[in-house]
Amino acid sequence: MPDIAIVGAGISGLHLALRLQQAGVSTTVYAERSTEDTAAGRPLGLPVRFGRTRQRERELGVSHWEGAENDTAGVNLVARGEPDIRFLGRLDEPGSGVDLRLYLPRLTADYLERGGRFEVLRPDVAEIDRVSRDHDLVVVAGGRSATTGLFPRDPDRSPYSAPQRILTAGLFHGIAPTDPGYIHFQVSEAGEIFSTRFLTANGPVHGIVVEAQPGGPLEQLASYDHSGDPAGFEKTLLSLVAEHAPELRERISDSEFALHRPGDVIQGGLTPTVRRSWATLDSGRVALALGDAWIVNDPLTGQGANLGSRCAFELAELIVGGEPFDAAFAERAAERLWRIAEPVVAWSNLNIGPPVEHLGAIFVTATGDQRVADAFVTNFNYPDKMWEVVKSAEATQAWLAEVTEAG
Repeated sequence: MPDIAIVGAGISGLHLALRLQQAGVSTTVYAERSTEDTAAGRPLGLPVRFGRTRQRERELGVSHWEGAENDTAGVNLVARGEPDIRFLGRLDEPGSGVDLRLYLPRLTADYLERGGRFEVLRPDVAEIDRVSRDHDLVVVAGGRSATTGLFPRDPDRSPYSAPQRILTAGLFHGIAPTDPGYIHFQVSEAGEIFSTRFLTANGPVHGIVVEAQPGGPLEQLASYDHSGDPAGFEKTLLSLVAEHAPELRERISDSEFALHRPGDVIQGGLTPTVRRSWATLDSGRVALALGDAWIVNDPLTGQGANLGSRCAFELAELIVGGEPFDAAFAERAAERLWRIAEPVVAWSNLNIGPPVEHLGAIFVTATGDQRVADAFVTNFNYPDKMWEVVKSAEATQAWLAEVTEAG
């Protein structure tokens, strides 16, 4: 059996390591920081893991957060205007939000308990090349490693050269839960505001993600000094939520609203990027890109962690049956993984571009037809199907007819 180096201990890297471990493949996970530092650090993103990702967790034996109290049952989409859009679409399989500072250390512990190896590594090209000499293949699944130039931007697959949304996200107390739990998804001309429940090491809280249109009123949050003036930051956030997401504001207690922990805020912009998916190191070993080292999508469609998990399983299958790990293997892997990733990238880029009339038609129809609402929201779990629905006005029209006729 081969010996694989996995650089990065996020969802992509750990799902790959655990899957290969099940197949008897020797692996070492190299992470930028220890599990203790991860657990004590700043938020690493607020991903909702949809049903197919949770099923992969069950296959890996790491489904530690089962139970209705941890479920995300659907998406409540609201857009004020003429006409008003509001519908609660139900997922066919519930999703779940778990703070990555709880999730990743627990999966690392599972990996180590089963005989895995874990080392802290500075993830630059020189260090990656050094460790590659002790392994048959390197998989780089950490986003920061990609900035070193190991995997250059693929211009043909990366239409944007700047962030299309300016992000502010945080974890908060004082937001009333819903029963069943759902993602509140508010759309406005200023951008989008999300909120859903997340389980942390200290119990359940709520995440808020603000995706601001550049230059719009929501963008100010991304440059606010939340550490120096947490009360002012919270007051400004509440004011903007009241104006742009009033239904969410009604669930927030003025007296209880506060950051879960000091510094529990993420700010900045992500430029959607697809990088070259493999490189040859000075050692002669091949390095493959996975997860954020390969693709960074804007989080608007919630697909980053879910795509990373899906590709990790596919890559594990290729590795188990794929020696030698040469350029030809890398090309086969690149082609196969891009077939999975392409519809996700296309759907994500569509949503952060100019308004699309036929996408609006889905929302209007879903407002008055629960069948359409449920079918649309369920496709968050099936991004390949979602892209087939929204890729053109004709495809959307045919899908709407199919859903309504089938009902």
